[in-house]
This record gives sequence, C-alpha cells and structure tokens, in this order.
Amino acid sequence: MAILLNNNGYDNESWRQELTRRLPELPVRVFGELVHPADIRYAMVWNHPAGDLCRYPNLRAIFSLGAGGEHFMGDDSLPEVPIVLLADPAVARDMAAHALYWVATFHRRYEDYRRQQSQKIWDRKKIGPAENFRVGIVGLGRIGTEVARRISDFGYDVSGWDRAERQVENVECYCGPQSLTDFLEINDVIINCLSLSPKTKHLLSYRVFSSMKPGSYFVSISRGAVVDDEALLDALDRGHLAGAALDVFAHEPLPRDHPYWSHSKVNVTPHMSGATFASSAAAVVAENVRKLERGDPVQPLFDRHGA
Repeated sequence: MAILLNNNGYDNESWRQELTRRLPELPVRVFGELVHPADIRYAMVWNHPAGDLCRYPNLRAIFSLGAGGEHFMGDDSLPEVPIVLLADPAVARDMAAHALYWVATFHRRYEDYRRQQSQKIWDRKKIGPAENFRVGIVGLGRIGTEVARRISDFGYDVSGWDRAERQVENVECYCGPQSLTDFLEINDVIINCLSLSPKTKHLLSYRVFSSMKPGSYFVSISRGAVVDDEALLDALDRGHLAGAALDVFAHEPLPRDHPYWSHSKVNVTPHMSGATFASSAAAVVAENVRKLERGDPVQPLFDRHGA
C-alpha cells in the first residue's frame, strides 16, 4: 500500500520527505510517477485533476493539502471515501497574524504615515484606543474563530457572524441572514473568513458592502469567490469603504488587467496569508492517517453537499 501525493506544484519533495519520515510503512508516489492504481491507499492532493481519484480501487481516504476543499466541488466521480481537510494550527495562526497586521494598519493609519514619509511630513494622526475600533469576522469556522481570538487578545472589540450559531469566548456572535446587517453596520473593519460553497459564492454582495459602516475597511483571507468583485469596487469607488486588503481572488493568479492591481484603495497580496509548510502540516496529516488505521474518527471532513 502507498500514498499518492500531488500538491500541484507546491513543493512535492518536502511533502514526500516529511510523509516518509512520519509514515515510513507507506511509500509516497508523486502523481505522474509510475504506480499501480491498486497500491494507492491514501491520496494527498491539492487541485488534483478531476476524474483521476476514482481510478484507485483500494483508496481509503482523500486528504486536502490546503485548508479549503472547494477544489473537490464539481467532481462527481469522487469515490465514497472520507475527504479530510487540513487543520494545521500553524496555518490558522499565520492567517490570524496577517489579519491582525491589516487591522493595526487601518486602525493606526500606518498607510498615511508611509505617504507622509515620502513628503517629509511630521504629523501625528489622531486615533482612538483599540477597544473603540470594532472588528467583525465573517465566518466563524476554525480559521475565523482563531482570527477572532487572536485579534481580541490585542484589545480590539471583536464580533463575529456566521450562518450557523457559534460561541466564541470574548466575541459577540451573530448568526443567520436576519442579523447580518446589524453586525455589518457596527464594525470599523470586516474580515472575510468564509469558506467557499454554493451557498457562500458572492455572498459578500452589493447589499453587504452597502450595509457596512461608512468609512470602514474590508479584509479578505478565505476564498476570493465569496466576494462579488464589482460590488466591492463600487463601494470603494463611491467612497463608502475607505480601503481593502485582499489576499484571495476568484481567479488566481490575479489577471494583470484586473482593476484591483491599480486601485488606490486596494492592497493586493498573492494568497500568502496562511502558507502551508510540510514540516508542520505533515504531522497533522500523519496523525489522521494513524487514526484511520485504528478506525478512529477524523476531523474536519469536507461536506460534499456544500452546506
């Protein structure tokens, strides 16, 4: 029995080395190498070609090598085995750090100081204390909850919204569409942590951006297709929103002619807020393999029905 590995160009060799060290009894075969389909017991993949995973008759589970699972959506040929998402605490921590950076940047007006430096202007901007700068997290799953906790630890007033009822310590939680507007209009910055599914695609729409507090900011670190780009650009262009920091996009790499690149109120980063390192992530994956071998349950699982 063996592991099929395909991280779609993102350092397969580091993953091979780490998995071999942690699961020496399971040889690692990188996708494209000569392999007998019946030998594959586990597939560890990211953006794997649709239709391929049904070729392995002894496949027991599929592992996503990233936090999301939307790359499995639309592949009706997927075998009926568990699809395990990557829940690496190091990724969640790094995404929280990225979000905190932008919260502090907008709150403390660091971009204004960058502009002032080029003009040799010494002018201290007036700001309020952190507890008066309200931060809203849209999507209180594993990543959103970690983001909320970390930002709250720095003294910011944090609230969160999710489609389902959630409870997070020191975070005022809202749930359901009926409470979304109330949540949006009280926050100085909104951070998108929603996973992508048929129910969340373009959920952040004209109505959502228009309901945000005038002069507030938007940060997106989950999946780009949750955002209606035209709606966000409209809110920025008419001055309703003061700025945005975007790390994820519906189409990646971001097309060179996209308006975000040159927009004066938009900060673009290339999907780097939560880098996945094989050194830490392989330990999480290997532990889940051990659980499956023992017959124990594993989490989190991908919802094939897009709930």
